[in-house]
Amino acid sequence: MKWVAKKRLQSVIAISVAHGQLRVAHAARAKNAVAVLHAAGAALTLDLQHPEPELVGQEIKNHLDTCGIRERHCVVALPADWVMSQHSPVPPDLSAEDTASLLQIEAEKGFPCDFDELQIARSPHRSATAAYVTQLAVRHDQLNRLGDVLKAAGLKAVSYTIGLTALPGALPAAGGGRMSLLLEPKGATLLVAAGGGIVTLRTLEATIDSEVGENVINGPALARELRISFEQLPADLRAEIRELALRGEPGMVAQLAGILGAWTRDAGLALDTGAAAPRPAAEEIVEQLAQRHLLDEKRDLEFLPPRPSRWALLLARYNSRRLASAGFAAAGVVIVVLAAFGWQEYRRWSLRSEWEAMAVEVTDLEAIQGRIREFRPWYDESFRNLTILKRVVECFPDSGSVSAKSFEIHAPANVSVTGTARDNTSLLRTLDQLRQAKEVQGLKIEQIRGKTPAQFTFTFRWVGNTGK
Repeated sequence: MKWVAKKRLQSVIAISVAHGQLRVAHAARAKNAVAVLHAAGAALTLDLQHPEPELVGQEIKNHLDTCGIRERHCVVALPADWVMSQHSPVPPDLSAEDTASLLQIEAEKGFPCDFDELQIARSPHRSATAAYVTQLAVRHDQLNRLGDVLKAAGLKAVSYTIGLTALPGALPAAGGGRMSLLLEPKGATLLVAAGGGIVTLRTLEATIDSEVGENVINGPALARELRISFEQLPADLRAEIRELALRGEPGMVAQLAGILGAWTRDAGLALDTGAAAPRPAAEEIVEQLAQRHLLDEKRDLEFLPPRPSRWALLLARYNSRRLASAGFAAAGVVIVVLAAFGWQEYRRWSLRSEWEAMAVEVTDLEAIQGRIREFRPWYDESFRNLTILKRVVECFPDSGSVSAKSFEIHAPANVSVTGTARDNTSLLRTLDQLRQAKEVQGLKIEQIRGKTPAQFTFTFRWVGNTGK
């Protein structure tokens, strides 16, 4: 079987849809580097969970067309509030199979829906003393709805992932730890990373409505949730965390930084407000997602469901009764084919036995036929030469005015006659009779010398029958 290598994408777009805001970045390969060609943002009037995904997809397609983006392969940053997380310790001496069974049990106990209804990605990490795995899960119905939206937008997803992990420094190497909080007008997302992986991912209520109808940051509530999340971490992982990074809307970041200043100092955390960041965090996330996909960087958190094979799709079309009927039919066909091959083998065996019984007689007959073919030219019963001679003599006059001296037949059937004639009239009459014979073709007078008597030579080609 010939295997076809997977084709590398030359360009891709990254899409993020959160809180009614669409962010898009288009990246492409340029020689030995990857560059962002275009980045844009727009407000969406419809939510991803709208009951008519075709309308949501058409709105996204309209924004892409307005931006002049024609690329259809996309990396999607899933909404953070779709992702559920569960942190579990794992004994270090377990085999891979036992670890998978343990994590499945933990997922069945910890997540609020059936295990088969979830698409799960796992982030293993470890401290100096213990090993852990964080399971991050998204419901299949949400992913299916997202797939319908992308299909309506004319897009083909190549990856579903978590956008916050694409921020530079959000996932430090083993031995380092960091808390990253992304502040947006309608919510906040907290990502805690330590031990070389993700420890937890949470979405928090970030704002409240003011008396004048504006959204203002709920700083005390956010600070409380951050402290609770920090204290709930295992002590060995909490000891690795040395930084709290605040990203998002600048006003909200500045306000929350003022509230958290005293607590971060007491907890030994460095506070990074991203003042030196070159562009907004939401824009940087989609750009990083697009570039990292083209650079083929390792992606541990992948939520794109595996595409079923054609055989699996075929089996899914039939229920058990139909599948059993199809199985019996296939078995019947196999039995018929085997019976046909068995009958064919039996016939071959019987014919081979008959041949072996008559092989000696056939060999003797073939030897006799070979000798007949060898000596047949010596026993020609057609009398071709006499037939030609007879036909020529019949054309000569009975008076003897034309006579032949020599008569030669050359292979394959060329005849040459030499003789004398008392007068030209008798010779011409003889030649005319020869031309009228249907067995004679190509009659030619080669030579005439003298007058009385005249010596002649003529030739012709005999095409008559064998004379039988």
